[in-house]
Formats: sequence, structure tokens, C-alpha cells
Amino acid sequence: MTLDPHKNSTHLFSAAGMDISIDSARQILTLATPDGASLARLRLLSSINTTAGTDEIRVTDVDVQTTDGNFTRLGITAESSIWQHHRTQLSVEGDALELTTTVQGAGRITSIQQLGAHVAGAGLLPSDLLHNSVFSPNPDRPWQILRPAGESAALGVVGDGGQPGVGRWLFTPPPLCLALSSATPETSPEATGRCLMIGVAAKRRPFTQLTYDAVTPGFSLRYDYDGHTSVEGQFSTPTLLLFLADNPYDGLKRYRELLDSRGLLPARTQAPPSPAWLEPMFCGWGAQNVDAMASIGGPGPAVNRARQGEYDGYLNTLETHGIVPGTIVIDDKWQQAYATCQPDTGKWPDLAGWIRKRQDAGQRVLLWYKAWDTEGAPPEACVLDHTGHPVALDPESPAGRKIIQQAARTMIGELGADGIKIDFTASTPAGSALTHAGPSWGIDLLHELLAVLYKAIKDINPDALVVTHTPDPGFQDVTDMLRLNDVLMLDQPGGHTEPLNTTPGTGVVDTMTHRALVAKAACPELPIDTDGWALPSQAAYQSWTSTQASFGVPSLYYTDRLDVMDPGEQPIPPSSLQATAEHWSAYRARLAVHTNSHGTPIGS
Repeated sequence: MTLDPHKNSTHLFSAAGMDISIDSARQILTLATPDGASLARLRLLSSINTTAGTDEIRVTDVDVQTTDGNFTRLGITAESSIWQHHRTQLSVEGDALELTTTVQGAGRITSIQQLGAHVAGAGLLPSDLLHNSVFSPNPDRPWQILRPAGESAALGVVGDGGQPGVGRWLFTPPPLCLALSSATPETSPEATGRCLMIGVAAKRRPFTQLTYDAVTPGFSLRYDYDGHTSVEGQFSTPTLLLFLADNPYDGLKRYRELLDSRGLLPARTQAPPSPAWLEPMFCGWGAQNVDAMASIGGPGPAVNRARQGEYDGYLNTLETHGIVPGTIVIDDKWQQAYATCQPDTGKWPDLAGWIRKRQDAGQRVLLWYKAWDTEGAPPEACVLDHTGHPVALDPESPAGRKIIQQAARTMIGELGADGIKIDFTASTPAGSALTHAGPSWGIDLLHELLAVLYKAIKDINPDALVVTHTPDPGFQDVTDMLRLNDVLMLDQPGGHTEPLNTTPGTGVVDTMTHRALVAKAACPELPIDTDGWALPSQAAYQSWTSTQASFGVPSLYYTDRLDVMDPGEQPIPPSSLQATAEHWSAYRARLAVHTNSHGTPIGS
């Protein structure tokens, strides 16, 4: 059935468990639950912009296909200022709607706009804000998980927390799936009621970021390609999956299932981590910060405290309180140069010997790895800016791959470490003026970096552990454990150290619970490193250390002091340290029972 795109007409159908209304003249899709509750009002148009300019379109044809009166497909053909052919299709696939745009022509893509487009003579026409709130799986807003519908949200692999106003590095990438809800932003995510999930379904993801781009009173989705994807012939946008869920966390579980059923997830060939990897862990970064704050002459860099003597002291202090970690993480900066990962012998006179000693005592050692950093790498191994300055290692450059592989051999083969903890994945390069060796960009380039590193490590020791903060199901093949990442309750409106309207200590549990639920929903096969830095108060220390084991592997960053500015909050009372020892003991008992009973480790 062909419709006149210039004549007002509305068509009502039911599909994917939703009531749908199609306004053919404005190319608007309105979705509601079967009982009539409104979900969203979406504009079914896209612009695929290139270095040649903005993709401005004029709709010329709209057609709807039905089978026995049931909606099956909608097609929208448009004339484009950039492309020879431009067609958008909405179709029904099981319990989800799928939306994608296909173009024909040539160009280098700078950005893609979906659920909104640049229409000739009208500018950007977005979707409507029929919903009240947006759920983002990216934990960049700890004081309130749901955000107002008129506030933007970003999902991707850029957002280094070292820069003001960025702070999107905690999950890089998170699952690329949002939830639109009629619930108010103050509502708990578990209590939103039926919501519309919007998830990205694509094997290749050569964009750095997906943004829910709010322009009150509307929104669209924007992908940043930076001009690094060249098209000669046909190109299709990432497919958007539109489906119902009872709440956002259930929606993330369903999103993962939909990706799997469509063959879009990489195979995970590695066996689950051995039970030994689920032992409680200690990472020295918090203790390094405590030492740096106490430096004579004022606070110094915490990286200067990643020393053999200091780590011996940290572990001895913990042991006096009955706290003995099964896994030890040596944090930033044990190495001379980040890219090459040779040990700094001024800090670690015998790192390999120290690791062997800990292994002889029944412990395992992870080394902290800073992704992308170019320190110690030649320019030919790097992504370069317009001045020729290195900005990131390039895993598709032969020299870059060699450095990454040699770093793995140094850490796992020569030093004998049992695995690594990867950080700074949010330093993925971004920008249109950058040059690099291969075809990948954005999320794909990060995956390639991790894939090179992961394979090099597993070739040396298949049981080695690789920890990342990448809870996107497309990264399940390059990680063994997901880290919830820094607590960091400090960057909030008004300088609050707890989410607003919470009692002391509970805010940390709330924000970390959200992260754990996201990770478990998107990547249920991977155990969780619960993290524990930076805790803002003694109440937060007590509440989080008592809760960690319910989500995954308990992780401690402190010995007997916190790195907070209030001197009264710094000393950790002996009673709290005793409680931590008891929590670990109880966790180990459950771990042993579960492993013996089921043959699989707890938390997996």
C-alpha cells in the first residue's frame, strides 16, 4: 500500500506487543502499550552526513506492507542532498521493531542522525518528548539514574574523567541500549513500569559515541563517525531495535538476547575463570592515594607510591587485621613507560621475584595496564593528530600491534603476572583530523586493541585473567571479568558526596548496585570485580564492604585509612577492619560450598 507523503493520514496497527500509529505525512511513529499507555512518538527519518555536507532529505514515497491486516513493513524513500538513493525501513522481527536506513553513493561519514533528520527547508526535525525520563546504562550520573527526557545522554568509548565536564569513562563502552519511560526521573529504575527500549544492533560499530541528543521539546540519536568510515556503494545505518520491557534492567537482558538471536555477538571461546580468580582482591590505588596525601610538603602524585616497599607495607597492615587477599592488583605506575610495560626498577627492584613470592603464598597478582597510552612508543605505532603528535597506540599498525603483544609477553611471560587489569579504555581516540593505519574506528578500534592484547596474553597463559570495564555484550570475547569502576561520588551538583536525599553510606551502594545490575543483565556469563575506590566516608566504607559479595568479587582499595579530605573520616576503625575480615571469610565459605556443590564458581 503506497501512501501520499504530503497528505495527512494515520494508520493503526498492532505489532511487537505494542499498538502503533503511523502518520504518513510527517513520518511519525507513535507507540503505546496494549492497554493504551503512551510510550514514545518517534520520527522515522535519518540523515547520514559526510565530509561533503549535511544529508538533507525530502520524502518522496511512503509505503506500508501488511499481511492479513497485520503490519509487517514500512518503507520511506527520500531524495538526498548527498546520496543517490536513500531509503528507511521499519519492520517487525518477532517481539521487536527494527529500523534502519540504507543509502547508495560515495562519501566519508562524519555522523548519523536517527529518529530525526535534516529535512530540506526545515532543518533538523527530531522525535517528540512524549516520555518523561530516560534510562542510560552509562553510570555518569550517580545522584539520579533516570534523567529527565530533555537531558542528553552519551554511550560510547570516549570521555576520559581527567577533563572537566566529561566524566563518561566508567563503562566504556556500556551496552548501547536506552529506555524511554513515562515514570518521573525520581523513580527507581525497577519501578518504572512498561518502558520502550531502544537498542543498537550491528556487528560493526565504527563510531566513538552514540548520543541521545535532547533538543527540547524533542530528541534524536546521533552517532559520531569522525569521517573515518568511507562508503563506495551501499551503506546501512546501525539497526535500531524497539521493544517493550517491564523495566530497564529486564530490557537490557532482553536486548542481550535479541543480539544473540540475530548472530551479532562474538563467540566466547575461553573457559570461565577458575574459582581461584573469585578470591577477594586488594588493589593498592586507594592506599597509594592515602600515602600521597600524607607526603611531607603536601600531597604528591599517587603514581609515585606504586613501590615494592609500600605494597609490602599495605599487605602486612591488612594481614594484622586478618585480611588476606587472594588477588593483588599492583596499580599505576609500576612500569617505566605505559606502552612498553617494562618494570620501573627504581620502584620494583625485583618485580618478578615479588610476584613469585606472592604466588608461593597462594596469592595471584594482576598488573594494571593503561590502554591507549603512547609513552615509550614510536610515532609509527600510534594514531597521530594533524601535527604528527601521537595521541593513542594504533592496534592496526604493525608497530602498534608489536608493542601491545610485547607488553603482554613482558607482563605475563617475563614478570610472571597472573593477569592484568585494563584501565583508561575511555581514552579511545576521537577526531576527524587523526590519521591511523587500518579501517577500524571508535568502538571497533577499542575492540581491536583489546583483542590483540587478550590473544597475546592467552597464548602465554590461558588461565590468565583480563579485567576490563567494558560491559557491552560485544566485548564478551576480550574480557574475563567486569570491573564496576571508580565509585567517585564527588562530582555532583553542590559538591555532595552522596546522592541527594540519601542517608550516609547508602548512596554508594545504590550507584554500585545500578552498575552491577547493568553488567549482569548485559554480560551474565562474566563475574564482577566490585571495586571500592574512592569511598567518601566511613559509612560508605562500611556499607559497601558489607554488600560487595552479593554482586561479585569483594574488592578492597584501602588498608587502615581513607583518602578523604576530612581528617576525622580518614582512619578506618579496627571494628570496621574486623568486619571486613568477617565479610571475606563468609564469602569464602559460600564460594567453597557453591563451587563444590555446582562445579562452577560463585558470581559466574
